[in-house]
Amino acid sequence: MKRVVVVLLLVLLSAPALPKQRVIGARTNNYIDAEIAAKLARDGIAAAPPSSDEEFLRRVTVDLTGMIPTAEEVEAFLADASPDKRAKKVDALLQSDAFTDRWTLWFGDLVQNVSVATNSREYYLGRNAYYVWIRDSIASGKPYDQMVREVLAGEGNSFNSGVSNYVVRQLQRNGPPQDTYDNLAAHSAEKFLGIPMLCISCHNGLGHLELVNTYLRDKKRYDFWRMAAFFARTTARGERYTDPANPNANPIVFTVANDSRLSYRLNTTDGNKTPRAPAAGQSDTVTPAFLLTGEEPRAGEPYRIAYGRMLTADRQFARATVNLLWREMFGRGLVEPVNAFDLNKLDTQPTHPALLEALASDFIAKNYSLRETLRTIALSNTYQFSSQYAGPQPDESYFARRQPHRLQAEFLVDAVARSTSVPFQFNVQGLGLMSKASQLPDPLEARRAPAGVLMTEFGRGNRDDVMRTNDGAISQALSMMNNTVITQRVKRANNSTVQKTLAVTNDPNVIVDKLYLATLSRHPTAQEKTIAVNYLKGGPLAQRAEDLQFVLLNSLEFLFV
Repeated sequence: MKRVVVVLLLVLLSAPALPKQRVIGARTNNYIDAEIAAKLARDGIAAAPPSSDEEFLRRVTVDLTGMIPTAEEVEAFLADASPDKRAKKVDALLQSDAFTDRWTLWFGDLVQNVSVATNSREYYLGRNAYYVWIRDSIASGKPYDQMVREVLAGEGNSFNSGVSNYVVRQLQRNGPPQDTYDNLAAHSAEKFLGIPMLCISCHNGLGHLELVNTYLRDKKRYDFWRMAAFFARTTARGERYTDPANPNANPIVFTVANDSRLSYRLNTTDGNKTPRAPAAGQSDTVTPAFLLTGEEPRAGEPYRIAYGRMLTADRQFARATVNLLWREMFGRGLVEPVNAFDLNKLDTQPTHPALLEALASDFIAKNYSLRETLRTIALSNTYQFSSQYAGPQPDESYFARRQPHRLQAEFLVDAVARSTSVPFQFNVQGLGLMSKASQLPDPLEARRAPAGVLMTEFGRGNRDDVMRTNDGAISQALSMMNNTVITQRVKRANNSTVQKTLAVTNDPNVIVDKLYLATLSRHPTAQEKTIAVNYLKGGPLAQRAEDLQFVLLNSLEFLFV
C-alpha cells in the first residue's frame, strides 16, 4: 500500500517541481555575456530569463562545492536584500573547504589517481600521498600551471612524494620502457592539452586521421616519439615495502628519479606498440622536441622540467584548461569532446571561438587561478540563466538556458546525506574516517557499501578502464527507491531531518516547507503545497512525512541541477 502511495505522489509532485521564477535584473556582466549574446543575436535565439535566487543558489553551490545548500543557507540567501549577494555567495563558496574537496576530486579524476589499475599500482600509500598533495595544492590556491609542472617533473619515494605517482600511475610493466614513456606523453597531451595523441603513438596520422583530427593528420609517429623522449630519462625503481599497518601486504614502493645517461631508443619489437625502428639513415636515438612547436630542451635542462615548462607555457594548455572548467560549470565544453581539440580548427571547432580565446587570455593574466576563472564564469549572466525556457528549445551549444545535468555520483550521495541530516562515515585506508563521498581519494573506496553501490550505478567509474559517465539506467531508479542509503535516511531516526522536523512541529504546512527546503533547496509551489499538505493530513503524520521526503529524493529535480 505504501508503495502505491509513493508512486502516486511521484506523479503528483515531481511533474510540476520547477523553481519559482523570481525574475531579477542583471547583476553582473562580463566578456562571457558579450560573446554569448552576440551569437544569440546573430542567430535570432532568445535567452532564458535570469534564474531565481533559489535556482541559482542550488546550482552554484553544487557546481563549486559538490554540495547542496542547507535549508538555513537557502532561507538566509532569500532574506538577503543586498544587490551583490550572489557575488558574495560565490566568493564564500570559493573559499570553503567543500570547494577544496570538490576540485580535489576533479583533479584526481583528471590524473586518474587510484590505488589499483589494470597496468599499474600506486597502492593505498601512494594514492594517499598523491591525494594529500592535490588537496593541499587546491586549498592553498596554487597556480594550476605550477601544479601541472610539479606532477610532470615529480620525483622521489612514491609513498612520500605525491607527485611521483604521476609516473607510477602510467607505468607499463609488461613491455619495454618506451611503452611507459609513450603512456606519459599521450596522457599528458590528452589531459593537459586536450589533444588525443595516442593514435600517432602507433602509426603516422596520414591515412588514419583525415576525418578525425586534421592537425594530427600531418603528424608522424616520429613526432610523437620526440614528445615521449622527454620522459626517456625517467626511472621508477620498485622494491618491497613492509607496511606497519599491514605487515603481510608486501606492497611495492617506487623511487622515481632521472638518469641523464638514458635516451629514447628505436629498438623494440615487443610490448604494447608496433615495432620501433629508425628510417633508413636515421639514428636509433630520438631527441626530445615539443610536438606543438618543435622546441627542444635548453642546454643542461632536465627533460621533464623542460617538458612541463613548454607544455604550460603553450596557449593550448590554457585553452584546454578553461574548456574543462567550462564543462564542469555548464555540463558541456566549448569544445566537445574536451580531449579532442583540432588545432587546425580553432576558428570553427569551439561553439564560441572568441570566447574560448578570451577565457584562455584571462586565465593566463590571472596567474592560472582555477578560482578566478570559476568566479568569472559563475558571475556571468550566462551562467545565471534559468533552466526554464519558453518556446522551442535552442541547441545546447548556444548556452541560451541552463541545461540541467545530473548530480555527479559522489555529489548525489552527499546530497542525500545533507538533505536527510544523516551523514556517512567512510573509513578510508590510511586516512581514517571521512564524512563525505566527495572526500574519498579514489572510486575504489567504499565500493561494496550501499553508498558505494549507489555511486557505481550512477557512473562514478574507476579511473582506469571504466570512464565516469552521466548516462541513465533503470538500475539507478531502482536503487533510489530501494537502496538503504535512501530508505533508512528518511526514517524518523538517527536525528534525521524528518525526526528533527516532527520534534518541533505537527503543522503539515511547516513540515512541507521544511522538507522542500532541505531536499530541493526551495519552497514548494502553491500546487505542490496543497497536494503535500493534504497527503500529510490523510494518514499517520510521521509515516507520511517519511514518504514525502522519499518522494522528493526520487524526483528528477533532486537528481538534476
